[in-house]
Amino acid sequence: MRQWVGSAMGLAMVISVSGVHAVHPILTTVVNLLILKFSSKAWCHMHSLLFSFTYLLLFRLVSYFGLPSPPGHANAIQMMITLKLVGVCYEVHDSWQLENKLKASEKSASEKVSLDDPVESATPEGGEVRKRLRAEAPPSSDDSTSEHEKLLLKLQHEAVAPSPLDIIHYSFFYCGILTGPYYKYSVYRDLIESRSGGAALKPWSWCLRRLTFLPLYAVLFLTTSYYFPLKFAEGPEIFHDYSFMYRVLYMTPVFFMFRMRLYAGFVLSECVCLMAGLGAYPAASCPKPGQGPTDLLALQTSADIDNESFSYETVHNIDEYGSDFSPTVRGGMRCWNMTVQYWLASNIYRRLKAPKPVKEAVTMLTSAFWHGMHSGYYLSMLTVPFILMVEDYYARLIRKRLATQGARVYDWVTWFLKMQWFAYMGMAFLLLDVEPTLRYWHSIGYIGHGLILILHAFAQFINLIVGKANDKLKKCRDTAFGSESRLRVKSVPDQGTDQGAGQADCITSEEQKKLL
Repeated sequence: MRQWVGSAMGLAMVISVSGVHAVHPILTTVVNLLILKFSSKAWCHMHSLLFSFTYLLLFRLVSYFGLPSPPGHANAIQMMITLKLVGVCYEVHDSWQLENKLKASEKSASEKVSLDDPVESATPEGGEVRKRLRAEAPPSSDDSTSEHEKLLLKLQHEAVAPSPLDIIHYSFFYCGILTGPYYKYSVYRDLIESRSGGAALKPWSWCLRRLTFLPLYAVLFLTTSYYFPLKFAEGPEIFHDYSFMYRVLYMTPVFFMFRMRLYAGFVLSECVCLMAGLGAYPAASCPKPGQGPTDLLALQTSADIDNESFSYETVHNIDEYGSDFSPTVRGGMRCWNMTVQYWLASNIYRRLKAPKPVKEAVTMLTSAFWHGMHSGYYLSMLTVPFILMVEDYYARLIRKRLATQGARVYDWVTWFLKMQWFAYMGMAFLLLDVEPTLRYWHSIGYIGHGLILILHAFAQFINLIVGKANDKLKKCRDTAFGSESRLRVKSVPDQGTDQGAGQADCITSEEQKKLL
């Protein structure tokens, strides 16, 4: 009953906000059902990805074919339907791979038993003895046995084999149908089959906690949108009557307004899932946004837990504190729209066989394509990989060499830069079109991109100096002791005299040979 009611509510919402454009998510669902039926499980995920994203492109270009352009809410629905349908095809593919791995593991285990005990295996009496000894023996810590048990747990909790009707119900389930969060089919199945949640779960208490800061987000959004409207950034006044620094600083409250609006929307969409009990797993199972439980053994052994022992992290879509106060762009992005971040990481980033910068660029390109056709999405998101390269470079070059206090200062500096970069890219994300975006960026001297180049050049200079210093130190060590020696210069603590500070132990060549 819950399945049918939830799907009916979701379909009613789709039709009410989309009207005739509801045909698009319905058609996308039907074609994906055909893909799952007729396509090999080895390739169904790729076929679904290719079709669904191509159709998403055509959906946004229908006006060029003389058809009415769909409203914004219909676009949001099509975006979520695309993630769900492609995601379930990936789950079917992964389940097929999991079954193959399990068969190979069982075959390997049976062959190992036959080789280890060929005599006993050849007789019925020997087989009985072997079974009795195995039953009495303690659990094996062998790696292959452990891996086999992990595969069995994954098969039990993560493998899926949905029917066409199940996929229709999942696609149009009302939770997350408009604005997310994204959740896997296995998470939806756990709700329908009562595998998640429990009698002790009190959704109202979780919902009220999540709504604590919603009034603050709403007030801050209304205040900043009144005093710092986005329209002002598109008008001629800000370019003619205001200074360069004012335009640089104006980006910050505009992006703050954008964050408050999305925070409020994400919190409300999460509360819908909370009230439905979707994604309520034991906290001991370590659930992650979009994915669900990650500690499957703890999930299996958790029973009769109280309300406070549950976790809704599976449908947690926005970490407001982490988004605002994480010291790096990478950390801030991981706290933003986390369930969609999981979809991108799981289905795009981790499956690419390419260097890390290429994987990041392809993932950001996929994200921009999913968000829409406006050039502002691409100008914004394709800037991210270059920022991440600079951040990672400085983290390796400088931060890891700093003590605790120095690292704290470093994090505050990178936090400030992160917020400025976010505001800079946020202008492209909000202005949408290429002309107003480039006009605004040009008026502030493309400061965000310029900062990337300056920091990269400075990092190369530091790396050159540090590299030369290391080379000189190596040459001095090799000159003093020989390139093959294991002896090193040892600093002697100062004991009140000038002697011995930084001296090397004096030994003869014969003593050195004995030591080596």
